[in-house]
Amino acid sequence: MSTFKGELFALDTATGQTRWIHDAGAGMVGGVAVDGDAIYFGTKGKRVFALDAKSARQLWQFDTKGEIWATPAVDGGTVFVTSLDGSVYALDKASGQKKWVFNGAGSGIAARPVVSGDAVYVGSFDNKLYSIKTADGALNWSLNADNWFWASPVVQGNVVYAAALDGKVYAVDASSGQAAWPKPFDTGAAIRSSPVIAGDALIVASRNGKVFKLGLQNGDPSEGSPVTLAGTSILSNLTLGGDNTVLVSPTSSALFIFDASRSALEAPGNVPLPQ
Repeated sequence: MSTFKGELFALDTATGQTRWIHDAGAGMVGGVAVDGDAIYFGTKGKRVFALDAKSARQLWQFDTKGEIWATPAVDGGTVFVTSLDGSVYALDKASGQKKWVFNGAGSGIAARPVVSGDAVYVGSFDNKLYSIKTADGALNWSLNADNWFWASPVVQGNVVYAAALDGKVYAVDASSGQAAWPKPFDTGAAIRSSPVIAGDALIVASRNGKVFKLGLQNGDPSEGSPVTLAGTSILSNLTLGGDNTVLVSPTSSALFIFDASRSALEAPGNVPLPQ
C-alpha cells in the first residue's frame, strides 16, 4: 500500500505486521502495480521505480519529464507509464530502459493505461482517447470528446468503453476508433471514476452520485438506472468484488455494493466505513 506523502508499506497478510516501509522521496497520487516479485510505481517527483517486493530493494528508476499521477500497467515484459508531460512511456520491466515514448497528446495524461492485445488505450486532458501500438508507440487512432478523459477505459472483445468529464460514455471499435453505439450515452454529469464490466453490462458512476447500468451492445440503460447515492460524490474508480459484484466508494463514509447480475439496477446494500 502507499500514501499520498510517498510512503510505501508492506504488511504480512497473516499477522498484519509491517514487513518494510519505503520512502519514495516524493508524493504519490497513483497506486502500486504488482507483478511477480517486483512492484512498480510513479511519483510526483517525475520518477518511475521498480522495487523488490520482499525487501523494498530498488531494482531501477526512470526519470520522466512530468509528474506521474496514475498506477503503471504491466503487460508481458513492459511497464507502461503515463505522465503529466503528455507522454506514455514503455519501459523494459527488467531493466527500466526506455523501449519507446508516445508524446502525441496535447496535454497531460493522468489516467492509467489499459493494455489489450496489441494496443494501449489511454485518455488525456486534451479531450482525446488514444489507441497506441504496444510494439512501437505509433498512433492507431484518437477519439475526441468535449472534456478531459481522466477515467481509464475498459476493453471487452473488440470494443473500448471510455467515460469523460463531459458526462458521456463512449463505445468505439478497438481496431478503427469508429463509434460502436448509435451515440454516446449522456449521464448528465462529469465522470471521474473508471467504469467496470459486470453482469454483461457496463457499470458507470457519475460525479454527482448516480450509478448507471448500460447495455454493452447499444448503451441503453437498464430498468432502474440510475441509482442515486444521495448527498455524496463519486470520484474513485469502481472495482469488482466478483464477476457480478461492483463496489462503489463515494466521498461519504460508506461502501456501496451492487449486484450487477440482476436485470434491473437496484439500490444496493452498504457497509459503513471507519472514520
